[in-house]
Amino acid sequence: MTAAGSGVAQAAPPLPLPNVLPPLPAIPGIPSPPPPVDLGKSFDKLSKSIVKANPGRVGLAVTATGTGEPLFFGTVRTARAWSTLKAPVAVAAERAHVAGLEPMETKSIRDSDNASAEAIWDSLGSTRQAIDAVSAVLREGGDSRTRISSELSRPASYPGATQWATTDQSVFAANLPCLAGSDPLLAYMSSVGPNQRWGLANGKKGVQTAVKGGWGPVSDATGKYVVRQLAVATTPRGRVGVSLVAVPASGRFEDGAAMLTRLGDWVQRNLKNMPAGQCPPAANPVR
Repeated sequence: MTAAGSGVAQAAPPLPLPNVLPPLPAIPGIPSPPPPVDLGKSFDKLSKSIVKANPGRVGLAVTATGTGEPLFFGTVRTARAWSTLKAPVAVAAERAHVAGLEPMETKSIRDSDNASAEAIWDSLGSTRQAIDAVSAVLREGGDSRTRISSELSRPASYPGATQWATTDQSVFAANLPCLAGSDPLLAYMSSVGPNQRWGLANGKKGVQTAVKGGWGPVSDATGKYVVRQLAVATTPRGRVGVSLVAVPASGRFEDGAAMLTRLGDWVQRNLKNMPAGQCPPAANPVR
């Protein structure tokens, strides 16, 4: 037994280990990973630059194939569809096995020829039958909200005047490659004519793009144009659906197309920072 005050030291309890470990030293010759990109700040900087060169407003939505969760940037949340609606119309016609469709679809998509698009629409039957067929394609593509305008609408209108939300269009574009009957359409969208070679039409290295443009008056009350593009971008990581829209203050098509090209270049630079995906296995239809 040791008497109190004998001077014999007692063992101290062990100290707890720190909760935070020091960072590992960098390995020579291997660069550190870049910091994550703040897409919102990057887009804000871009949009200020765009509207400085071409005053107006822009909107952009991006959706990874198979997810249904769009990213939205900008201020234009919806606009008339114009010729971007020719994409689901073409799929509906493919499914209906319309006679003589190929030359009509080629002109409607590659050249954005309105007479050919009207012929395809008429081939789907009555106005109600055409609306139902195209609406079914939209719903299968994940767009549950868009209502197609026509002479049956109140007030009467026409399909191109359909309001198509920017996010809804990007969701549909993301799922478009997964839809039965979409292969011919995507082939035509991959080789559009000069009047649609803007926005995302020119894919950069490692990126394949398919696009359908649309342009026309913002409303019946003005002759100023809105310019839109529905696009599918394919990368080694997967596919992305994109919707681009510009409302130039000038109302000129050329200014809107230039604004969309700036948006498209930004998208391609940042695809590596955005989610991408694939069609679900159950959505690989027999073509």
